[in-house]
Amino acid sequence: MSLNTQRRGQVGINIVESVILNEWKGRWQPIDAHNDDGVDGLIFLEAGGEMTGQVIFAQVKCFSGVRLDSNGRYCLSIGIKKLEKNLSRWRRLVGAAIVIYVDAATRKCFWVNARDPGAIKGSQVFVPEHQSFDARARQVVAGLCGNIHRDLLAPLVETTAEDYPHLRSKEHIQRSAKALYRQLSSEPVRIGENGPVVEFDRDGWRHITRAARPQLTRYQSFVLLGAVRKIVEISDVGTLKRHNSKQIPSAGEFVSARAAVSFPFRQTGIVKVVLKILPTDGEPRYLFHTVYEPRRRRNVMGAREPLPR
Repeated sequence: MSLNTQRRGQVGINIVESVILNEWKGRWQPIDAHNDDGVDGLIFLEAGGEMTGQVIFAQVKCFSGVRLDSNGRYCLSIGIKKLEKNLSRWRRLVGAAIVIYVDAATRKCFWVNARDPGAIKGSQVFVPEHQSFDARARQVVAGLCGNIHRDLLAPLVETTAEDYPHLRSKEHIQRSAKALYRQLSSEPVRIGENGPVVEFDRDGWRHITRAARPQLTRYQSFVLLGAVRKIVEISDVGTLKRHNSKQIPSAGEFVSARAAVSFPFRQTGIVKVVLKILPTDGEPRYLFHTVYEPRRRRNVMGAREPLPR
């Protein structure tokens, strides 16, 4: 590698680091050239002065005179063997992986998801002109990290086969789930064990069984009913997350409890129980609204996969 190439590469990294420090308010950790393995540095995201746990692996390419194709993408020629090796490495990284193109003449930066099926073809990486690497890109790139960093903070709930009697029944799943729902209603479920009682009324059942819900989504809620009691009982009123609602205040608001649930018949998953709060003259009423897995249709990192092009 010539000195000019080394100098240009360092200029590109300096520009990227400046964006991360000044516009993203994050941290940049460079990796020595002889150890880069397709990664020039790590980006650690922060929020409120604390690290979020999200890590982005970045490779920086600084060139001059890169042309745009008919789709408005910069075409970076990397070399087919080197690119194949880098692509294999990027797929193994636990976190987001991006390629950042720095225009050596204008000092402007652009980025692309290194795992996007449409970003790489043959010996070239295609970087969209509209994807500027600036303050506005932070939220989008952070989304590529998924939500495992939040999942690690969720309380763990261990369930056993006894929590799922409806799954061992010979009756149709909806009928056996209804029986479990009635049991939750008749045997008080309290928030934080000694807190307010959660009511399991007709509206909650009608909500999870409504015809507008996809059949498999309804099935998922039926299965997860077995974990509801334990999720609610390990939660405290103060830890329930409030959700914005378009309903008028008198109609109540929604809160949720979230936990990492260990199942006896499948892998651990993040489960969310949503409750509706109805205001009263005395203590507010808590009503069951729904239960579901918020990470459905996401990859193992908890991020939405880019669609094939």
